[in-house]
Amino acid sequence: MVCNGVYSQNPSQIDILTTEQGLIFRDITSITQDANEAMWFGTDLGLVKYDGYNFKVYNSDKSNPFYIEEELITGELEFDANTNELWYMANEKLFKLQLSTDTIIAYNGSHNIKGKVLRLLKAIDGCIWIMTDDFLTAENGNAKQYLQKLTNGTFEVKASIRRSKHAYSRLIEDKLGHILWSTPLGSLKFDPGGKLLNTFKLSTFYWHSSNLNFTVSFYDSDNTHYFFPQKEHGIYTFNETDLTSKRLFDSENQFYYAIEDHQKHIWFAGNKELYRISPEGNLTDYTEQLLSLFEYSKINDLFIDNNKLLWVATDNGLFKIRIGEELFLPLFVSKNKGWGNTMRGIFEDGNGTIFAKCESQNKLIYKTKNGVIDTLTIKIDRLSKEALKYTANFYALDTKKQNVFTLGESLLKINLKNGTTKSYDQFSPNITFKGQNPLIKLRDGKLLFGQSLTRLVLFNPETETSEFVFEGSEIENDIADFRYFKESKTDSIVWLGTRNDGVLKIHLSGRVESIFTTDSKPSISRNYILVIEEDSNKSLWIGTHGGGLNHISADGKTIKIFTKLQGLPDNNIVGILMDANKSLWISTYNGLSHFKKETEVFQNFYTEDGLTHFEFNYTSFFKDSRGTFYFGGMNGVNTFKPNEVLKQSITPKLHLLGVSGYNSKDQTRFSTDYSQIEFKKFQVSPYDQYFEINWTMPSYFQNQKHTYSTKLEGFENRWFYQSNSASIRYHQLPAGDYVLKVKGKDSRGNESTALLSIPIEVRQIFYKKWWFIGLVLLVIIGIMYSIFRYRLQQALAMERLRTKISSDLHDDVGSLLSGLAMQTELMEINASEADRFKLQKIAGISRNAISQMRDLVWSIDSRRETIEDLIERMQELAEELLLPKAISFHIDSSNIKNPTKKLTAQTKQNIFLIYKEAITNILRHSDATKVSVTITNHSKGCQFIIRDNGSEKSSYKSTGLGLPNMVMRAEKLKANLKFQKENGFSVYLFLPFNM
Repeated sequence: MVCNGVYSQNPSQIDILTTEQGLIFRDITSITQDANEAMWFGTDLGLVKYDGYNFKVYNSDKSNPFYIEEELITGELEFDANTNELWYMANEKLFKLQLSTDTIIAYNGSHNIKGKVLRLLKAIDGCIWIMTDDFLTAENGNAKQYLQKLTNGTFEVKASIRRSKHAYSRLIEDKLGHILWSTPLGSLKFDPGGKLLNTFKLSTFYWHSSNLNFTVSFYDSDNTHYFFPQKEHGIYTFNETDLTSKRLFDSENQFYYAIEDHQKHIWFAGNKELYRISPEGNLTDYTEQLLSLFEYSKINDLFIDNNKLLWVATDNGLFKIRIGEELFLPLFVSKNKGWGNTMRGIFEDGNGTIFAKCESQNKLIYKTKNGVIDTLTIKIDRLSKEALKYTANFYALDTKKQNVFTLGESLLKINLKNGTTKSYDQFSPNITFKGQNPLIKLRDGKLLFGQSLTRLVLFNPETETSEFVFEGSEIENDIADFRYFKESKTDSIVWLGTRNDGVLKIHLSGRVESIFTTDSKPSISRNYILVIEEDSNKSLWIGTHGGGLNHISADGKTIKIFTKLQGLPDNNIVGILMDANKSLWISTYNGLSHFKKETEVFQNFYTEDGLTHFEFNYTSFFKDSRGTFYFGGMNGVNTFKPNEVLKQSITPKLHLLGVSGYNSKDQTRFSTDYSQIEFKKFQVSPYDQYFEINWTMPSYFQNQKHTYSTKLEGFENRWFYQSNSASIRYHQLPAGDYVLKVKGKDSRGNESTALLSIPIEVRQIFYKKWWFIGLVLLVIIGIMYSIFRYRLQQALAMERLRTKISSDLHDDVGSLLSGLAMQTELMEINASEADRFKLQKIAGISRNAISQMRDLVWSIDSRRETIEDLIERMQELAEELLLPKAISFHIDSSNIKNPTKKLTAQTKQNIFLIYKEAITNILRHSDATKVSVTITNHSKGCQFIIRDNGSEKSSYKSTGLGLPNMVMRAEKLKANLKFQKENGFSVYLFLPFNM
């Protein structure tokens, strides 16, 4: 493989990371990546970890929680995935950083290290090799350099050489695991065990009065040995079998670094130069492109990360180069920066030649199938040609695809073989010079054009005859300023896009069938239409000027709008093509977008993806007969095959970084780094005033364009767009279990492989926890039980007291009163007439006291508490009072549901005394012969009726308190008491409870 020339490349896919983009230190000496895809940079001021958003610095500042003993990183960084450890050299000393704990192990003389550590290598088998130098400690003239291998925790010397005046050295490994040690005395090759296999002197150069054999080497995946001689310069290959060399690339530049990517391109770096050689031997020079982005004086390292991104470390920042096949092939591109060849209408003739109008040069440029690019000279006068520049943006081929029609001063026919033209001047009134002139060829071969409904013309190229579409039709509003025509899959239907009046659906018989505007129902987002595409289901995709993408359903009843908020790169849509998978490719004023209709996901492409310019042009898109897509813009045309572009997309991953927050109880901030430790569940204290979750998507190309959406399941029922913010904060969430879902898209719109799911448990404050509430309930139940026990004991004591009182009253007081009555009656026999009256009165009072006492004893006796006892007592009272007076009575208690129901003493007493008062009143004030007592239960209570058939004694004047006492007792029962004097005397007592 010999490279004889340097070929330029189209706008490259290069991103940068400098201090302006947040880089902590600009001079980067070395690069590596850990298992979680975080980047690590070595600098003169410490070790830096970068996750795409945050920089974590390890340095010798003792106030830094990430303190390291030495901060001058002097060589390679090596990550060991098996142990999750990072090996690094700082100030020519060797250290190992355990990433999960941030602990450091320093290696020194106790580990048998011979002096200063100059080089570090982790071999394919995982072994650590170092190259050391004891120049500062050895006696004069006895200094050596050593090749050492880590074995069982100490470094074993595998080889040593005399230390020359210059300490140049390199350690690399070939694909068989052999170690190549480049020294000033030559290149020494060892097997994996440290046995010397061969010595090479690849080149000799004279340096400061010494002849040196130091040469930088590199092995590719085929184990080809490349070397970069100091004297001859350039790039060579070396055959280790026959010890011959071959010049690959002749250059005056000295190269120091090389790396191979997944496509077997090899990248070579000098001080400022960066080249890429393809497997076919084509060489691309990236130097000018790098220097155009920022100034630097030295390249320090090359590294390819897990996402196939090439990192170029310099003394002034980092370049990130996206490695991949060219997504878009440029066509008709100008070398001028910014606007170059601005392209409009694109079409293909019958020979497969692609034509496009270059507006800036006012030319029709073409490319043949064989790749020949030339200009078609159009034979037309100067003034007519000038008109083409502003009016001819649409092109329609004739049936044989040998001639093309466009609109200049009039309808113009151009012969694509020789450029001869024919003008149809009769159509000049149908053309405007102030706007656009849409032109379309219909399925029947006719051309449709015209700038208003009344001037809309159908032209037959075969017969060269024409007719007006709306001739003779009544048009209320002659809509004009058309911008785009699209023939429907339905015969005779054409969709018209306008500048001011939205979208029109017309029938070629001369009628407007429907109109969609910002005022129609449903409505579109803007009335300025730039492009229309009809889907296979006859729904419409509408590209607007400033209003994004509109989708009109086939029945016209629903319209959905997509803008930058939904992922579009820009709201100005100038081109739409549909691929074989029915997905849309959309050109805008700020990039190209692929839209998958099923998922409604936009995947965007920009200049960093290889587009010739970020701004695309109206009327500049086309799909040729071979399935190639063409989108023209402000500098040439971008060509591509859709499936090939989508194959190059690498799906990004999401990683949790950490959680931080503030605890109001302790008044402290907390932060936990989960990037290196296993995460199971985040538990939130009830005293955490807020917490913040951080994540990253370690796809580092244009990562400022990554976007994210989140949903907190258990709290939110929809996704929330977070833009480029890779964190979210929550304040005082209610206690419960949640899962934070995060999804992301990279700068191209590729969605992350899987959702990031973060379980969150918000702990309940102690006084709301079940055990605390249970304990409180137990305490309350205990207190209530104690009160109940106390009241029960009190009630039982009261019942015993009532029973005792009633027994005592009945036995003792009752006996005394009965004895008194009997003694009085005996004395009455022998007493005088005057004394006899007094004794009769005393006997009556005694008998009455006995009766009242008996009622009192009954009412307080706890053994007589049921409704049945009450009715029995009422029966006894009636027998005692009414029967002696020859008054018959009847008590109806058949409606009582529960005769064993207990009544309180007070309730029982009040009901009975009301009853007794009523009976007493009958005896005293009525001449009744019958008394009936009825007890009836109702839904809202019980009705107690005492009724007699007598009449009030006319000679009686009552001055007693019987009726008021009855009313007072009814109020205590919360009952209603009524009296009725018709057909006797009735007492109605309405109790608020059932009996």
